[in-house]
Amino acid sequence: GELFAIWRGLILAWDMGFRDVCCETDCHEAFILLKNDTSAANNDVTELTRRIHDLMKRSWRVELALIQRTANHVADALAKYTVVQNVDQVEWLIPNDDVNELLKHNFLD
Repeated sequence: GELFAIWRGLILAWDMGFRDVCCETDCHEAFILLKNDTSAANNDVTELTRRIHDLMKRSWRVELALIQRTANHVADALAKYTVVQNVDQVEWLIPNDDVNELLKHNFLD
């Protein structure tokens, strides 16, 4: 799930024209896979890491950052939202009021 979210997020960032991106994850395993460019035993994971690395090689700057799970309030709230709404994926071009409030509190912390 985490690698897919990173891949999808990078695609969205690229498509929206962002060229200097900090990609934060609280998943140590995903961070190590992407940072070390290692192959995984699972072919799906290997394919996804290859796709992410291909995206990162484009003409832009992508910084990977490992953050503490407790610092990831916005992502945690969004993940819970998808469970409550019983959807696999939600994309907002403009954050709704609830997400803006979370982002504001996250920025101020």
